[in-house]
Amino acid sequence: MANLLFKFSWDHRPFPYNAAEGKRQFMLPFASGIPNLNPQLSQVQGAGTAAAGTLTTSYLDDTVGRVLRVGDFGLGKPLRNTDVGGADLNNMTTVGFYGNDTFASATLALNFPEAGVVGTLLVLNIAGSNNYRNQIYISASSGRIWYRSTADLATWTAWKRLVDASSADYQRLINNGFAANFPLSNTPLSTLDARGSFIGLQSTGANASAAGDYPGIFAQYILGLNITSATEHAAQISVGTSSAYFGFRRHSYQGEYSPWYALRGEHNTTVDGSGFIKAASPVVKLFSDYIELNTDAEKQPITFEKHGIGDYLIKGSLGFAQEGWYVEVPKDANGNTVVAVVYETLENGDISIKTYKRKFDIELAAIVADLENPMDIPFSRWIDIRLHEEPEPEPEEPLSETPVEFQPTNLAQAVADAMAGVESPEVSNSDEIK
Repeated sequence: MANLLFKFSWDHRPFPYNAAEGKRQFMLPFASGIPNLNPQLSQVQGAGTAAAGTLTTSYLDDTVGRVLRVGDFGLGKPLRNTDVGGADLNNMTTVGFYGNDTFASATLALNFPEAGVVGTLLVLNIAGSNNYRNQIYISASSGRIWYRSTADLATWTAWKRLVDASSADYQRLINNGFAANFPLSNTPLSTLDARGSFIGLQSTGANASAAGDYPGIFAQYILGLNITSATEHAAQISVGTSSAYFGFRRHSYQGEYSPWYALRGEHNTTVDGSGFIKAASPVVKLFSDYIELNTDAEKQPITFEKHGIGDYLIKGSLGFAQEGWYVEVPKDANGNTVVAVVYETLENGDISIKTYKRKFDIELAAIVADLENPMDIPFSRWIDIRLHEEPEPEPEEPLSETPVEFQPTNLAQAVADAMAGVESPEVSNSDEIK
């Protein structure tokens, strides 16, 4: 060990005595500039234990007692999983913090929890000597957090995902697989597939009309079925609330939505007197001496009068349906009408229905009504009359009770004036105090 020699002529110093020199002396280790210098750091005051510690040799060095370098185990500077032979996450068993910074390298075949994402991988173990490991993957691009474990460094459990209580996925869990209910605006329904399955309320016909792809201009619930993808198979169901409409539409992979298809049921069909199903809205069944109304027809103040044999009057309706069928006469087993019918709308809006026996008109070569022989509608048979239906009015938004011209300058006075029904004083631009 190289030393510098300091000599002193002082007596009574606690240093070794050099008989050859006749003086007291001490030697100080020199820190630099001398070849083959190997100082004893333990002799340097304040050096501490870290100064004499041994650094880790690589990211794999987990020797107890060594000093960790920045970057080892991903601390301070995360390691790429590919830099340590971990392109396949099943092989990432060394404890540490790792990163994946390329979208293309994240594939399901390489055992990433989701494809095409960048993120951070944490590999953790438990105390003792064993093969238990946990992996946590945090996606920086999708924001999702996944975890899994192994007990033998070879067989991993399936990835499990943590779900945020504020996310649409959590809302779907607590809403039987659907996202939280939400009000629909004038946004086209075809743009909502990417948000996942949903239940939405369209409360106004104006918004439905502006959106352009609703089945009709009325209030309705929309049930959207999809897997959070704008291109995957999807379907939408509409249930009218201010209309009896019930229908659906759908599209296949990367396709466009089909037209809306109305589902037929008792709400929009009727079985006529011959047993056939027909489209219906308000329908009146006219028997020989009474009428029956379906639910939609009951909304109109309809009454019935019989003025003689085969002479019937329906009052209070909105008239015949303006599209599709509106009168259906019962038929026999051969498809022949069992009665001849003459009908018209009177000037006051009442509907006149008259029934007669049938006769063959030679000139017309057709079966016509025998106007000289009226007859009642046969027992247990009826004539179906389909009526016009007006859409239900939409509920108006509640208006403020405060008059438009009411512009108070003092809140307390304004409240007092409003309660007393006194008009507020005009607002003055003057700064004059009165």
